[in-house]
Amino acid sequence: MIHSEHSQTRASQRGVTARFVEHILIHADVEHPIGDNCTLLRVSRRRSARLNIDDRLGRYAIIWSEDTARIVTVMPLHDGPAGRRYRRKN
Repeated sequence: MIHSEHSQTRASQRGVTARFVEHILIHADVEHPIGDNCTLLRVSRRRSARLNIDDRLGRYAIIWSEDTARIVTVMPLHDGPAGRRYRRKN
């Protein structure tokens, strides 16, 4: 698993360990293309509850770059109408 410098900084700021990121990558069941050949990967809250690994597992996502084969960033998910929106590839 290769991190960009940005993802290492953000993970550290957010208290996200390498093991936590690994759990997201292994158990991710939601995948959305978001443009610039990047993909958002996350674990659904339902699956997170069944796995019972970490309470935060269903509340974080990873942005993966296909071009560089690196994790671009690790970010918390936001619920509701004020949440982040990403372009979908057509």
